[in-house]
Amino acid sequence: MKSIKTAAIFGILLLGTGTAFAQSRKTESTKGVEQTDGKVIEVEGVGHKLNYTLNGGIVQVSGGDNTVTVKGSAKKISVSGTGNKVYIDKVDNVTIEGGSNTVYYRTSGTKSGKPNSSLTGVGNKVVKQ
Repeated sequence: MKSIKTAAIFGILLLGTGTAFAQSRKTESTKGVEQTDGKVIEVEGVGHKLNYTLNGGIVQVSGGDNTVTVKGSAKKISVSGTGNKVYIDKVDNVTIEGGSNTVYYRTSGTKSGKPNSSLTGVGNKVVKQ
């Protein structure tokens, strides 16, 4: 009888731990993507497809295979990781580190009409649409 109680308690503890672990994993997944105060968009993680509206703020994307679409303008876009794509209407400065990341823009507020770009890594590019 004592061993049945011990096994039941052990089973309940194991089940509770598994549930807590599953909940913490869910939290990490949603916590990786956030928008702060309307002026900074931060995307972290893998495989997110997100849409935002921004007027003159900053976009920061890190991780892999994220697709971020921004309606409006950004002063600066920073991308790090692999396989990220950022679509934006207007941007002035772009910094990309990693591999195979692309920033697609329509216009830029610079004199040349192209954003100031700093690309580090392989296969990174800034493309006018």
